[in-house]
Amino acid sequence: MLTNTDITIYNRKYDPESRLDTWNRVYVPEAWWYKNEKASITTEGLKQADVFTIRIPDTSIALKKDDYIVKGNCDVAMETVKDLGGLEKTRVTSVNYNTFGGNPHIKVVGA
Repeated sequence: MLTNTDITIYNRKYDPESRLDTWNRVYVPEAWWYKNEKASITTEGLKQADVFTIRIPDTSIALKKDDYIVKGNCDVAMETVKDLGGLEKTRVTSVNYNTFGGNPHIKVVGA
């Protein structure tokens, strides 16, 4: 699998004692990062959004919807999403574990 960057994954976990989300940081040294700029015209005007597709060759990594992925090696000790301001990041909207065939990987889509 071709890779073009490294990434940092922030996994969300709910802490019932504090009633807050905690974030676990995982560094992944190899991943494929692709940004696609989408646009559509609605009755309210032009709507634009960036859609990210990320492929990770390591299928042992745990990912789920609403986790965050930052491009590059990020050492921010995240407490809220605002801590990632100014970084190239995406919120995970879907995760597919493609473990079949000769090229197993995790496909992540985010916005």
